[in-house]
Amino acid sequence: MEGPQALSLFFKIMSVRIILDEMLPELMKESSLELIELNIPAEHRIEIFVDGEDNVSIEQCAALMRELRGRTGEALDPYQITISSPGLDKPLRHPLQFKKALNKSIEVLMNSGEKHRGVLVNYNEEFLKLHLFLGSKSKSSSKPPLGETTLDLPLTEIKKVLKIIFFS
Repeated sequence: MEGPQALSLFFKIMSVRIILDEMLPELMKESSLELIELNIPAEHRIEIFVDGEDNVSIEQCAALMRELRGRTGEALDPYQITISSPGLDKPLRHPLQFKKALNKSIEVLMNSGEKHRGVLVNYNEEFLKLHLFLGSKSKSSSKPPLGETTLDLPLTEIKKVLKIIFFS
């Protein structure tokens, strides 16, 4: 798509983005949830990922959807809106997600391409502290034992952080 059509689509998406950027912070505050991510991946789709201190329920997502639709009137009628908590396949991005991941297994992909697997033992605005698994490079389905090594990983050097679920 080029020319006037592409420009028209760009302005539609930007106006929806402005509406959501103004409305969502207030809705998040009222619902005691945190906005993790907002995506508009296609012309008529909106994805909103939220999280909270506790696990997010379907009822909370539905209530948030009703409130959002009620406050925006017809502006978002043409859009398919999905509101959910981030799944296991979504990277950790928000401080709340890191807080909830403390003492849990994660995999960290560095900007250099290096991977580290272990238990998140500390998080702040600058670093993740990871207690590494023995043989942390393997992709075993059962949880490996923890080794002696801990690493402080600067957030500026981290490309992606994912939760790991082990099955025994």
